Amino acid sequence: MRRRTFLKAGAAGAVAVGGAAVLGNWQANASAAALDPAPTTPFRVGVRRYNWTRGSRPCTTYVYYPATGTPGGNPVTDAPVAAGVFPVYNFTHGYDSSPQNSLFIIRALAAAGFVVPAPHFQHNFGDVNNGNTSRDVSEIITRTLALNSSGPLAGHINTSIGVGVSGHSLGGMTTHGLLTSWPDSRIVSANPQSCTDMGNPASSVAAKVLFVHGDRDDLTQYSSARQAYSEMPAPKAFLTFVGGSHTSFWSDSRFPATVVDWARWSMYGDTAARDRLPSDAAGSNTRWEANLGIPPAGQRYEAENSPAVCQGTIDSNHTGYSGSGFCNGTNALGAYSELTVNAAAAGTATLAVRFANGAGGARPANLVVNGSTVATVSFESTGTWTAWSTKTLTAAVNAGSNTVRLVPTTAAGLPNVDYIDVR
Repeated sequence: MRRRTFLKAGAAGAVAVGGAAVLGNWQANASAAALDPAPTTPFRVGVRRYNWTRGSRPCTTYVYYPATGTPGGNPVTDAPVAAGVFPVYNFTHGYDSSPQNSLFIIRALAAAGFVVPAPHFQHNFGDVNNGNTSRDVSEIITRTLALNSSGPLAGHINTSIGVGVSGHSLGGMTTHGLLTSWPDSRIVSANPQSCTDMGNPASSVAAKVLFVHGDRDDLTQYSSARQAYSEMPAPKAFLTFVGGSHTSFWSDSRFPATVVDWARWSMYGDTAARDRLPSDAAGSNTRWEANLGIPPAGQRYEAENSPAVCQGTIDSNHTGYSGSGFCNGTNALGAYSELTVNAAAAGTATLAVRFANGAGGARPANLVVNGSTVATVSFESTGTWTAWSTKTLTAAVNAGSNTVRLVPTTAAGLPNVDYIDVR
């Protein structure tokens, strides 16, 4: 296929990544690696400079990371690292730019709990198009992961779950190149911004990929990014800024909010962040498309719709819910939410309960189906009342009508209940 590209030379073949011993066996270990929960509060951001090279090629990199201290403000040089172990999410700037000119996204990622290596390249169009810059980023990822062994970041970098990559313009092309013509199999999450199509997706890379682009971009063709999106396997998404230029979305708060939640979902397994993505991206001048590789929802039953019973109030004061509202149960032992659901045949059904819990601790409840308690469920804190998550349960059901009741086992009551999907 002939590709519509921006100053792009012919695609080179896949290349080996330098220092492959670091994280070289992550795919074998990733399924067994225990993920720490995604941080629920932001961090102060620290930064350290590393004067790395790949052969004779300079790879000067500013590594941004969660730091101790009060969140907000500019990154603090050589600040002490915060307690915790954090995934790596690279960012590569565009032509005639720098990490310092890209803090609108770098700072958001680091504050959310990511170690962000951000190289400062003197971009050369030829090197982006022949794969040298993508290979540079692979080397920088290797060097960043190695920081977990010694120095001030030792013990604070998650080397077992893979890495994320992102970038804008030439950096977006570099990012897409790492998924296609010059693949790095360590990548599990990616965010090409204002990129063009750099090649066919590589079978060695299994990543969740979010594209961001303005559809009036006069530097990198929107149609080329659309082609790249169409070729990419799920999970994937595309956030279009309608009428947007090459850089106009930089100042739009929906851009970092969507990118950060994509990173939280794809790196931390944060399903509440995944569920926020449509609302993160929503607006009159945006278009959100996604194929997240999630099974169909099945039949949905809203907690606010009759014949559902809510021992509390039906509210709509916290955004992000489905339908017209949600059940806000009374803070009392036994104050339940009940929905009547249908099953085509008797057997085991999957019940996906969407909820929000902005309280500081979990809110446990009994799952009662057709009058029998079948499980006790812990609805963990989602951080805020606008952060919605999904708890997937199974239960035996009868053919036809069934009652599904959530009964709180403490005086704190239930979380807010949005709906139950039945499959």
